[in-house]
Amino acid sequence: MFSWLRKSPTQTVRAFVDAMNARDFATVERLLADDFCIIDNSNKELRGSGPALELLRRVAELAPDYQLHVSDMVERGEDVLVSGNSETTSMEMAAASQWRARVKDGQMLEWQSYSNRLTPSMIAQVTGQRK
Repeated sequence: MFSWLRKSPTQTVRAFVDAMNARDFATVERLLADDFCIIDNSNKELRGSGPALELLRRVAELAPDYQLHVSDMVERGEDVLVSGNSETTSMEMAAASQWRARVKDGQMLEWQSYSNRLTPSMIAQVTGQRK
């Protein structure tokens, strides 16, 4: 494949954020690598595109107005550092945040959240998992 036809890691992250905000889970699914890992700000991990997609769908159900707003992105190889905030009427999920995405060949390998405040694990809250 010609390199100029391939999305950059930053373009892939932007497509992921846009798809999440639009609740376009078909696009989200296409962007996730099979071994995708989501890591919340409590450092709890959820591995696999299937479980991660279910988590993201559940977040959308619990907070239908949840939106990711990106103010800045910096690309470093496969990593994209993202600054912004998540907005929702659900106070547990609304916060200024930074995220780190790892992208390879147009697919999301990881999405890690770093909140500016200590909150309970989103993965544990949404999935009902204990620590």
